[in-house]
Parts: sequence; structure tokens; C-alpha cells
Amino acid sequence: MRMNLRQIEAFRAAMEFGSATAASEVLHVTQPAVSRLLADLETNVGFQLFERRARGLVPTQDAHALYEEVKRSFIGLDRIGQVATGIREKATGTVRVIALSKYADGFVASIIGQFLKDNPGIMVELESSGTAGVVEGIASQTYDVGIASATVSDALIKAEPLFETSVLVAMGADDPLATQKVINLRELNGRRMVVLPEDSEYGSVIWKALRKQKVEPIVVGEARTHASLCKMVEAGAGITLVDRTTATDFPNGNIVFRPTAPPITRVVATLVNTRVAQSIATNSFLNALRNNVHDAVDS
Repeated sequence: MRMNLRQIEAFRAAMEFGSATAASEVLHVTQPAVSRLLADLETNVGFQLFERRARGLVPTQDAHALYEEVKRSFIGLDRIGQVATGIREKATGTVRVIALSKYADGFVASIIGQFLKDNPGIMVELESSGTAGVVEGIASQTYDVGIASATVSDALIKAEPLFETSVLVAMGADDPLATQKVINLRELNGRRMVVLPEDSEYGSVIWKALRKQKVEPIVVGEARTHASLCKMVEAGAGITLVDRTTATDFPNGNIVFRPTAPPITRVVATLVNTRVAQSIATNSFLNALRNNVHDAVDS
């Protein structure tokens, strides 16, 4: 038995609207085309579906039995159509994001919040991790979008620069260096410091810069998050070097932040897996990220 979807659509429309003319208007085809589709369907199923009368098409009992199954089938098709429409119009979908902790808790969360407001049908899941965790999350396809350093050497990952960030010296407001607009790295020699561990990606960047300037601080504490280091400084532990985005989390004036000379910079990027074609929802989120990151970071 060879039936096609167009024949079933014509049958459904004829059952619901009672005539080939009305069915043709719904299907946007001619009335003879609908009549031909119905005749072909009757030939294929092997029994009469309609009596042709002056007032229209009168379904047989067999047609009613077939129509019940068609209705059930079209409920599934309608649902598929609704899902497809939702995807196209960004009314549905999930985006899984993993970002470095200092960014996840800051500008990334803010941009996601606005994105969710603008796209109420989309679900966004946010996770935070270190650089290795972000890279692994994208490489394993556990997450759709990663936000980390652009210096990722993995053939499966595409890194697209998002913004350039820099390191700031964070110190107590009463520190002698707080009166300066820019802190020369060599002035940190012999100072009590709390630091990022050197085995972290960001920590290695900072330590490389310090050694290049022959700076040997007195390390009195260590933490893996920039916020933790600033909390230690706020409590009087010494000074630290942190990403500039951290400064917005400490607006109370107990800590002051100053740029360094020479500057310590690095590029932050979005990471995606090259083996995956991104969904409409994911691409929409990436666009929102690119369009709003500078306002969010610089605010």
C-alpha cells in the first residue's frame, strides 16, 4: 500500500471541512488536485472513503475509522511543527555554558540574566571551573559554550577572542602604593603577597611577568579564585594581583586597584567544539555575549 503525506493531508482536510473545494483552500491547491489526491488514496487503501454528493463529500464509516488514526498521527506532526517553530523563533532550547569562575560569577551571569529576560523560552545552564575544566567541558561536548583564555591548544576547540583583560594590583586603601596611578611591578619586590598558584593558567601568566621583572614577593597565602585573594587583602594579609573584572566586586573602597607597568594582559575567548554545529539558541547566546561583553566588563 503506497500512500503519501499529501494524500493524507487532503483526506484530513476533506474530513474536517466537508468538501474538496474547502479542502483546496486550506491546502492552497486547486479543487481538481484535491479530488485527484482523494481518488488516489481510495485506490491505494482499496475502499471507498467518500460518497460524492451535490452538497459535498459524505465520509463513509470506513473513512471515519481511518480518520481517527490520522488525527492521532497529526497530533504528533503538529507537535513536531510546534517544536520546530519554537526552535526557529528561539522560543525553546537549552544552552550549556561553562566559564572561568571569576567570569561566571560576574559579567557572564549578568549577560545570561538579560538573555533569559529577552528569550524566555530558552534555558541556560551555567557552570564555573578552572581553565582545564572549561577546556574539558567543551572537548567532551558536555557544554556548548566555554569562556576562558584564548591560548587553548586543542584541535577540537575553536577559540574566538571575546575581549582583552589585564591584571591589577589590589591593596588596602592605606597602602603607600595606593597613592600612585600605576604600579611598577618592581615595586612589588619583597612585598607580602597572596597569590594565585603557579600551576593555574592565570597564575602562570602572572608569575612569568614577575620573574621577567626579577620581582620576588614574600608569598604569605595562596588561593585559586581572585575574589578569595581580594578578601584576604581586605583583611590585611598584604597585596595581590588579580584580573581587572574583579574590581567591580569590591566597590566599598576598602581595597584599591591599580594597573601595572608593564601591563600584564591576556585575551579571553569563547570556546566551542568544532565537531558540533551550533544550535539557533547557542548562536543567539554567543551573539548576545559578543554584543554586551564590553559594557558588562567595563561597568
